[in-house]
Amino acid sequence: MLSHDNLALDPRKLSAGLLLAALNRKARFYAPAEAMVIEHNRLGIAVVTRQGPTITARHLVLTTGYELLDVVPAISHKVVSTWAIATRPQRAKIWPGAAMIWEASDPYLYVRATADGRVICGGEDEDFTDEERRNALTDKKAAQLSKKLERIFPLLDTRAEFAWTGSFGAIGTGLPTIGALPDHPRIHAVMGYGGNGILFSQIASEIVSASIKGAEDTDAGLFAFKA
Repeated sequence: MLSHDNLALDPRKLSAGLLLAALNRKARFYAPAEAMVIEHNRLGIAVVTRQGPTITARHLVLTTGYELLDVVPAISHKVVSTWAIATRPQRAKIWPGAAMIWEASDPYLYVRATADGRVICGGEDEDFTDEERRNALTDKKAAQLSKKLERIFPLLDTRAEFAWTGSFGAIGTGLPTIGALPDHPRIHAVMGYGGNGILFSQIASEIVSASIKGAEDTDAGLFAFKA
């Protein structure tokens, strides 16, 4: 299956651009600021920070990645360890269109090219979250990814120049959880489970903004907190 108009982007440049856009719209930033207490009533929200201001607003949006705050209902999820490598810049031309490749298999493998001709290859997921154990497997996983990449593209130099590891969250449906908290209509949460951050970020922006305006996005029920 081939789809078009997907993208890769620089997360640092994207984040900086979004922050600048928010500043131009009169947003205010407080950093570093650790939220200690969330107080809410029918009129609004107050967030008490450690050694900082108490921030008040009509609505609060929680975007804490895979961290479940006490105020957020428990959801059935797991956190998975994953690995990736980047090769040296390739001498020969990358495959046609430099399309991103994602195997519809378990375990899966994904492959994409960078602007400077490197190949990034990732996968080899395992269901555990111990950071030391995860990091200790990086060399072994990098070798396995390099070997799998060579099977797909035997003419490439698949040796890893860089290798890294990280974690992501997942639930059985493969979808994130997005929406107002049950019994707290002024507190919205965007829990990024599902591993497709850019797509689901856009969906979350539409669902949450509609909810704040008192409307309901047509897709809200797919991602809502389940009772």
